[in-house]
Amino acid sequence: MGLRRGFFFLIVLLFYFSLAYAGELASQEAVNYYNEGVKAQKAANFAAADSAYQRVLLLDPYNPKWQKFILNNRAVIYAQQGDLEKAEAAFNDVLVMDPNYQPAKLNLGFIYEQRRSELESIKYWLGVLKINLDEVKPKGFVIEEGLKTENK
Repeated sequence: MGLRRGFFFLIVLLFYFSLAYAGELASQEAVNYYNEGVKAQKAANFAAADSAYQRVLLLDPYNPKWQKFILNNRAVIYAQQGDLEKAEAAFNDVLVMDPNYQPAKLNLGFIYEQRRSELESIKYWLGVLKINLDEVKPKGFVIEEGLKTENK
């Protein structure tokens, strides 16, 4: 019985390490496809970028990091193609996943600049840049001082 348990334990251990190694290979392959997608996106080859991003999600479908990065990059593609409404929705979806994800916040600011009023855009940028308007605005009315005369 002891030999059988030892053999079983060895098989389980080997299985565990082979899965871990396979996961490591899949993760590296996902990184490669992601980088390929970014490169294609920068070259404005949006179909190739989307294809590479799909492969990343197939290799590592439950990794929230990839989901966030890829959704942000897809939103940029929507904006680059002129679909600002779809881009805004996607950036907002990213911020639901991770409210502190700075690239999505900054990208959403660019969308607000183009789609909304200037005042909304300014308020948004102040929030993203963590500028408290109450701290930087004057504390009271500004009174113009009297003009100085020159005595010659």
